[in-house]
This record gives sequence, C-alpha cells and structure tokens, in this order.
Amino acid sequence: MDDNKLTLVSEDGKETVCEIILTHEHNGKNYVIFEFMDSHEISAAEYVEDKNNPSEGTFKDIETDEEWEMLDGVLDKFFDELEDEEEE
Repeated sequence: MDDNKLTLVSEDGKETVCEIILTHEHNGKNYVIFEFMDSHEISAAEYVEDKNNPSEGTFKDIETDEEWEMLDGVLDKFFDELEDEEEE
C-alpha cells in the first residue's frame, strides 16, 4: 500500500490498483472503501490485521447486506460532507 493507494491481487495473480476513499471501524471490524483506478467502480472490503505482523493484513469480502447498507450510508455521509465543504 502506498499513501492512499492499494494493490489488490486476485487468486489468478492479476493486480489491480485502487485508491482508498476512506476507512471505517464498526462493531470491532475495520473496513476499507476504495475505488478501482481503471473502472472507477467503488467497492469495499473488511481489513483483517495479521496478528503476527500488525503492519500487514488481508482483505475479506463483505458478507452481509447489513454491512453493505452500513457502508453505503457511511459513503453517502462522506460525500455529503465533501459537498458541504465545497459549498463553503
């Protein structure tokens, strides 16, 4: 991960560069909302820290509709705050 960029590596070894939009902690879980640089699609994943090496970790797919709805609300609030800042 470099600054606000991360590289996701698929099971077949394909690398995709993403830009981190924001991170969010909820109910003891850490989430990362990011944008794929090539398609501008926005997605999210749960970040699971490596207990043996706290500076590293893995990403886990979001598994429930409740998590997606919560993250959608967080992202909407984030964009609303950005819009408010631009209007000031």
